[in-house]
Amino acid sequence: MVYHWTLASVLYASRVGEKDKRLVLFSRELGKVTAVARGTVVPDAKWSTSFEPFSLLYLRLYDRSHFLTVVSAEERVVYTGVLSSLSRSLKGMAMNQLAECVLEPSSQEPGLFAAYVTALSRLNLAANAAEEDRAFLQFTLDVLTELGFGVSSLHCERCGAALDDHVRFSMRDNAFHCSHCANSETDVALSPELVSFLRTGDGDIDPRRTLTGIALALRLLRSAAETLAIAQAFEHFAQNTATLFRVDTKEEPKESCHEL
Repeated sequence: MVYHWTLASVLYASRVGEKDKRLVLFSRELGKVTAVARGTVVPDAKWSTSFEPFSLLYLRLYDRSHFLTVVSAEERVVYTGVLSSLSRSLKGMAMNQLAECVLEPSSQEPGLFAAYVTALSRLNLAANAAEEDRAFLQFTLDVLTELGFGVSSLHCERCGAALDDHVRFSMRDNAFHCSHCANSETDVALSPELVSFLRTGDGDIDPRRTLTGIALALRLLRSAAETLAIAQAFEHFAQNTATLFRVDTKEEPKESCHEL
């Protein structure tokens, strides 16, 4: 008989039978795990409102041959701002879907867990759609960093030169190029403000450049997903996210070398 105490967030919840819920949890101590919360669907159940996304829970889990059952739960943080807005809820669900996609079962990811909690906090406090979008963009960049594909240091994919100014992004190769190696038909010039945000997450970028950043991040995540052999699971997330943010992640730009 093994018990685990852990801080976790619910990524996904579904009904099992007439009384129980199946939970996909992102746990600080255990990584991504699946657990059953028994009796939570019954009206007026003790935990009937606890096991939904956008809450941080302190859980006691009973582990019987890697089959986890929730024994007790305490709510630590409920992101009411996310729950109260359809826009924020949809973007929060996109974050959950991305986390579920990239996490390996039972693999501890403390850095990604911290990034996820920070992203939910930012989304919860967002005052408008632009701030919501920036919170989502920052999370995608954090995911890239945790997967080992971060863009804090940019280099030309072709010649290897460090990129400081005049950064180009290839919409065909999903890669960064210097001005010398850029293809005028398929590469777009990135503004210094967008490049700075992609590197550091700091600064203020306008809504248009934020959506551009999301489109680029989705392209980079797609390349990472192919390398990590999770392309099939990732594609469903990418399609949903592109629709949610109304960004085009596949077609090449109609105007070459247009600054974004």
